[in-house]
Amino acid sequence: MAASDVSNQARQQDSPAAGNSEEMVEGGFVSPLQDYFVEGKHRADTARRLAYALVCILGGTVFIHYATVLILVFKGKGDAIENLSRIFNVWLPVIASLVSGAVTYYFTREK
Repeated sequence: MAASDVSNQARQQDSPAAGNSEEMVEGGFVSPLQDYFVEGKHRADTARRLAYALVCILGGTVFIHYATVLILVFKGKGDAIENLSRIFNVWLPVIASLVSGAVTYYFTREK
């Protein structure tokens, strides 16, 4: 056997195409990209949900207040309207400031 034949046999054994399928290394399972946790995306989703929830709470509060005032007017309980208005005047600045902070953060966060 010539030296060139020995070197050709060695090259064929070292080449990846010549390897046996039994010696293959399993690469594992690759999950879709959306299945991986990404902190930036998580923070953005949380900020969006928080802003939407607070805006819905503000809108719901205003709706409930006016509906309650209408009900009290039709039932003739004008003295209860004053107490309800006092509660609403305390609650409105609190929820409005939370909403404005959340919405401001949502629209001005780093992208």
